[in-house]
Amino acid sequence: MTSEERQSYVAGMLRRRVEAVYPSEKEVAVRLAGAERLTIYLGIDPTGAEIHLGHTIPLLLLKELFALGHDAVLLIGDFTARIGDPTGKDAARVVLTPEQIDQNMATYGEQAKKIIPETAFRIAYNSEWLGALNMEQILRLTSMVTVQQMLQRDMFQVRQKEGRPIYLNEFLYPLMQGYDSVALRTDGEIGGNDQTFNMLMGRELERELLGKDKFVITTKLLVDVATGRKMSKSEGALIAINDSAQEIRRKILAVDDGMIKTIFELCTEKNQEWISQRQAMVDAGENPKQFKEELAAELIQMYHGSEAVGQADQAIEIRQTGSLEQVLKESGLVSSLGEAKRLVGQGAVQVNGERVERWDIIIQIGDEIRVGKGKFVRVV
Repeated sequence: MTSEERQSYVAGMLRRRVEAVYPSEKEVAVRLAGAERLTIYLGIDPTGAEIHLGHTIPLLLLKELFALGHDAVLLIGDFTARIGDPTGKDAARVVLTPEQIDQNMATYGEQAKKIIPETAFRIAYNSEWLGALNMEQILRLTSMVTVQQMLQRDMFQVRQKEGRPIYLNEFLYPLMQGYDSVALRTDGEIGGNDQTFNMLMGRELERELLGKDKFVITTKLLVDVATGRKMSKSEGALIAINDSAQEIRRKILAVDDGMIKTIFELCTEKNQEWISQRQAMVDAGENPKQFKEELAAELIQMYHGSEAVGQADQAIEIRQTGSLEQVLKESGLVSSLGEAKRLVGQGAVQVNGERVERWDIIIQIGDEIRVGKGKFVRVV
């Protein structure tokens, strides 16, 4: 790229997925467009086994930064996951065992490669340096931040006001995440805007311990317009990139119509002008289902290849007969018999095109079962 092309590329990149830039957008844009090869990282704690749509937003940004010639690092927080990030939580997280963490992160690299090419990033694990810190080093870190600073966090204020406990390890989490920047000697960090406090803590530690001025880029979050809550594994609205083509289509068809443009913009590389034109057609009265189908096809192509797109509207075939509730559970469409009964009670289940009211009806070979929107299971 020429200098002018780099500047234009950076300007567009900082508009699409980015929420805020520290210390300033102007200063960071100059550094990103410059000739210096920078090291920039994204951290993900393996608190679950799936990388989901929310993760893909900063991953796509990391991919764009690599395209500029910078070094991209995916940091897996296998040590910080033992503490649990308190961000946005009104109660302490359940502590994960090392075995659970190992299982969760086993395929993170393979999943990330569906978004960013394998040659475009390297993986690091923060247990390599956090596990080696001694008590003297930890105490030195704690001396760099005050209790008052920690208590500025919204969720701590809420818990304090309501008399709920705040555990000391939750105070240590931002320090541990911040120390990642020091260990990586990074030039920049990216992450969701709910991680701003933690990432700025790393900026302070790196300036104090290394004399480096790390920049921070926060990305927009996927917020469900219906609930106002973040779409993520912890909020129960998970769209995982390892989902089958049929499952991706089903979930996208069930998403609120107002979310489609946002998911297109944040979670795909589709041309911005095309997205706006399609949204304008929906606003003018076009049925939004086609817009959803186009989004599902785009995501399926990203995660599974173009060959899988044509399979997305086909029912998943299973060899399981018996009661409806049992077939729903064994097929993986629900996580429990209780959920199957609840969905039937809500009128969300159809068998052969007819809505059913009983969960104990017998499913036979040739039956087709739908749950919510989309085609799901055919018994063969």
